[in-house]
Amino acid sequence: MIIHGINAVTEALQDEKPTVEKILITRGRANARLQKIIDLARARGVPVQFQPQEALNRKAGSPRHQDVVAEMSAGTLASFEEILDTDPKLILLLDGVEDPRNLGAVLRTAEAAGAEAILLPRHHSCGITPAVVQVSAGAALHLKIAHIGNLVTTLEKLKKQDYWTVGLDMQGKNTVREIDPKLKLAVVIGGEHRGVRPLVRQHCDFLISLPMKGRVSSLNLSVAAGILLYQLLERGAVAR
Repeated sequence: MIIHGINAVTEALQDEKPTVEKILITRGRANARLQKIIDLARARGVPVQFQPQEALNRKAGSPRHQDVVAEMSAGTLASFEEILDTDPKLILLLDGVEDPRNLGAVLRTAEAAGAEAILLPRHHSCGITPAVVQVSAGAALHLKIAHIGNLVTTLEKLKKQDYWTVGLDMQGKNTVREIDPKLKLAVVIGGEHRGVRPLVRQHCDFLISLPMKGRVSSLNLSVAAGILLYQLLERGAVAR
């Protein structure tokens, strides 16, 4: 797996789980943040190579790598069953989020707000790509993430494990204040184009809408997800 960007690579080197095999840095570039990466890598025995910028562009698949690329051992996502075994208090499910920038932004906020696990559909959903890891500022490396099949079936399985399902929907009639913070929650965030799909909405115990007081009728999904997650955090609905 390839990741790039200063924050993402720094997080990977500071985390015990991801295995960084090699660091590539643009030859001739030097600043305090790159030096911190070099020092962290050498402290962990990770080889550091200085290469031309074109080589990093090819490796990252983009020139937007901030002069640092990391080669990591092929990490494996968790399974749905492994996530259930940890009994997380809040699970985030993403229903058709296809833009890597949106997914990365949601993961960054989710990790900061205390969400413990993320469930991503295998189809019609962005995967965990280098761009996602970079936008997440490395937060994707700290979350338990699993791929799932049918989202409705997954919600029904979660209900059998005593989770209450919460959908974020513009037409929702519920508010966060109606949710008991002691409950285990499975929160569904819809994709860029369709939001939470109708059949998925039907399987949500709560449909939460955010108050909109201005002329704009909707928010970017990562912004809306962040508002909801921090509302839940303030009410004590997150384990941390």
